[in-house]
Amino acid sequence: MSKPITKEMWAEIEAEMAGGWVDIAFNYKGHEVSVQRVRESESKTCLQVYVDGHIKGAWVSFKDGISFTEDAPSILSEVWCLKTKAKYSTKFKKSIEKIYGKRRTKKEYPDLHDIHAFHVPSFSKASVLCRQFKKLEGLKLTKATCLEA
Repeated sequence: MSKPITKEMWAEIEAEMAGGWVDIAFNYKGHEVSVQRVRESESKTCLQVYVDGHIKGAWVSFKDGISFTEDAPSILSEVWCLKTKAKYSTKFKKSIEKIYGKRRTKKEYPDLHDIHAFHVPSFSKASVLCRQFKKLEGLKLTKATCLEA
């Protein structure tokens, strides 16, 4: 049984995801998107997003930066979390600007303020996941405890 998600249901879904045991499934563009709480480390958990029951390393390519391969489902960029990381640390940027000055730094290091953007299948909080999933058009809830009630 799948249902389109209402505003009230989003509140229930977010509360359920904030709990200790999470097993929720959605249907999106012909793929089953399931969310489960998994251990990230000894004392930390996160919400892991599976597409059709899998997270495959073969879906990610490291050639010319981080991107998805042709085998990857087309919805990954929409359902996985976007992370960014600066190419250079703040300490390095400040030291380079101190050595060269701001004008020469722009000539010597034109990519000094660049960032790397990549997608990961884990979310740190339920609110972050729900905020991203609310934007998806055509997302249907297929499995959750709030559906059974």
